[in-house]
Amino acid sequence: MFFRASWRLFPALFLLSCVTAKDPVNNDVNAGNVNNHDCAMGLTWCGTGCVATWADDLHCGGCDRPCPQYGTCVSPGVCELECPQAMDECPSGCAILDNDPFNCGTCDHICNTGISCAGGQCQDTPCLETVAEAEPVVLPADIVIVIDNSGTMWDEAESVQNSMVDFVGALTASGIDAHVAIISDDSNGQVGVCVPPPVGSGQCPYDENLPTYRHVVWEVASTNALELMLALHGEYDDWQRPEATKTIVVISDDNSAMSSTDFYTAMIQLDPTFAGFKFSAIFAPYDISYWDCLQCEFDGTCNTPACNACCGTDTLLNLVCTPLPASEGTVYRELVTATGGLEGNLCTQDFLPVFQDLATAVVGGARVPCAYDIPAPPEGETIDYGRINMDYQETSEILPEPIYHVPGGLPDCGSDGGWYYDANDPPRQIKLCPATCELVTASPEAIIKVKYGCDTIVR
Repeated sequence: MFFRASWRLFPALFLLSCVTAKDPVNNDVNAGNVNNHDCAMGLTWCGTGCVATWADDLHCGGCDRPCPQYGTCVSPGVCELECPQAMDECPSGCAILDNDPFNCGTCDHICNTGISCAGGQCQDTPCLETVAEAEPVVLPADIVIVIDNSGTMWDEAESVQNSMVDFVGALTASGIDAHVAIISDDSNGQVGVCVPPPVGSGQCPYDENLPTYRHVVWEVASTNALELMLALHGEYDDWQRPEATKTIVVISDDNSAMSSTDFYTAMIQLDPTFAGFKFSAIFAPYDISYWDCLQCEFDGTCNTPACNACCGTDTLLNLVCTPLPASEGTVYRELVTATGGLEGNLCTQDFLPVFQDLATAVVGGARVPCAYDIPAPPEGETIDYGRINMDYQETSEILPEPIYHVPGGLPDCGSDGGWYYDANDPPRQIKLCPATCELVTASPEAIIKVKYGCDTIVR
């Protein structure tokens, strides 16, 4: 009997086992539901109920993933921000960049623990500063003068070399560390120059007097002054200082065969330290005809104020009244205008006032440097290189502006500028990024201050 009853129960047991078997994929009794909470298809059990994670602001894209303030969950489970007008959209949510310590100044710029954000800057609270002013020093000046040695420059050569002493003397008296190089034939040539002491050695024809004065002996033709400036660069580049301001002067009674644009581009490519150079020139201000000068000969007014200043009797050939310059220096005028240099009139042959004006311009154009030794900290204190800041003032009457630190150094400076350390372990100098350097050097009255005691403001 027992044997037959067991066989009768077998089909019922088989059917029961089929009903209660677990889904092999979900490991759940109810396929399509999650965590055995009978959630409808497409919903997810999130601890307290079934939710649509593709549209729930508190469970956006998954359980317990709330959207930030001003965020809305949209399909397929992504938070979309709608920030108020006064706020900026950041990856972490809407933020007021002026005072958010997690998005200070820019998104994801997190202030250190205990540091507040004010005005878009991470600042100590309170910020106790010890100021050590970095004394700006005037940069040295390198001046390269190219003198035309063609035959028509006979009358000008002596005036040029005599005026050189007063020119360099004016620079020296101003406190500027000036180096002057001349590209010109020496006094062995008919229109070469030899500069007397104290600028030159006076031992003509070899008048070089280093380091103040270098003479690159080369005969300069009427129209190749600019080409020689480039071709002979190797003869004077070791004499110049990379940090010095650069001034170029050409003295010629003719025009240049090389265009102003070609020269400017080639000069910067050849020597990047010449970026921002000033170009000055003494040249013929206009063309004049032989007839205009011959009329002065007929009138007996040649070499007098009644005649055109560009007319005269050539000393070398003792000709009748004739044009002194060969051609108007239009290329030189273009370079003077483009670089903010000075223009002198060759026809007057009075070079001293021009050189004196040039000396004043060189002094006035001197700039503060873009690298500063780190000042010693106040007595009894040590330097924390993570708590140094810099301020810049265009003049003493203008409020200071912070200069931001660029931890990545020169490669990371970018157009916003800033400052960086020259090295680590330990740093020796603070250097300004190129964009900030350009800003600071625009004012000879610039004030740079190094401040200790506040966490470094990082861009």
